Amino acid sequence: MIGTMDETRSARVTRADVREALMWALERDRAALLAHRAAVHSSKSELTRRRADKVLVEQWRARTPDSSKGGSPRE
Repeated sequence: MIGTMDETRSARVTRADVREALMWALERDRAALLAHRAAVHSSKSELTRRRADKVLVEQWRARTPDSSKGGSPRE
């Protein structure tokens, strides 16, 4: 699947995105935080961690309208 440059960029998961998503989950979605933690700690695989990061960031982006602008999704 080929997307536009903006679509490709917005789908990329950066360390900053993961950090913001973790902070969001810590404050607002404990179940998402615990699911991420369980996935990361159940395996030492880098691929598993990246997949868990991606899932968490996707949840954060879906639930916070400001997350796509690169800002903190705080209210």
